[in-house]
Amino acid sequence: MRLADVIDVFIAGDWGNESPSEETPNAVYCVRGADIVPISIGEFGDIPLRYVSDKSFEEKTLRAGDMIVEKSGGSPTQSTGRVSYVSEALITEKGAVVCTNFCVAFRVKTGWNPYFVYQYWNHIYNNNIFFNFEGKTSGLKNLQLDNALKAIEIPDYTLEQQNRIAETLLKIEQKVLLNRAINHNLPILDHSLRAVEVRHAA
Repeated sequence: MRLADVIDVFIAGDWGNESPSEETPNAVYCVRGADIVPISIGEFGDIPLRYVSDKSFEEKTLRAGDMIVEKSGGSPTQSTGRVSYVSEALITEKGAVVCTNFCVAFRVKTGWNPYFVYQYWNHIYNNNIFFNFEGKTSGLKNLQLDNALKAIEIPDYTLEQQNRIAETLLKIEQKVLLNRAINHNLPILDHSLRAVEVRHAA
C-alpha cells in the first residue's frame, strides 16, 4: 500500500487577490507554507485574507479533514513536504480556507481516517524521507509529489485500527496544546499577581 493509494482528490491552491473585485469577490483565508507550523499548534491569527473568483471558491475551498502539503520552498535543513491538517477548529474560526499555489491540498478516500494519514505523513516527514524527492528550479526546491506518493508505503490498517490510533494521537496532541497554552499564559498570570501584590502592599 502506497500513499498514492489513499488519496481521493487533489485540490490546487490559489493565492487570489489582496482586495475584492468583480472577478474575485469571495473572501478566503489562504494557508501558506509559513502557516503550517502555527496551524499545528492551534494558532490561526496570521493566515492572510485573500479574495478569489467564484470558480476557485467553489472548487478550491477546503473542508475539515483535508490536508495541505508544502510543495515548494524548504531549506538546506528542512525539506518540502510539510503537512497541515484542516481541523474543525480552523474552519470554525476562519470560515472559508484555501491553500496558496506553493502548496497543494488533498482529501483521502473513504476507508481512511484523515487524522491518521496526517500523523503518518508527519512521521514520514520527521524521518527526512522527502529529501529524497526534491528537485530544484531557479534556487527553489520543489517536491516531486507524484514520485513520493508512488514510492512511500503506508500500513494497510483497517479503519478500526486507524481510528484507535488517531484517537490516541489526538488526545496526546490536545494535551500538548493545553500545556502550551498554560505555559504561554503563565507570564501574564505572574505579572497580574505581582501587580495585585504591589497594590495590596501600597
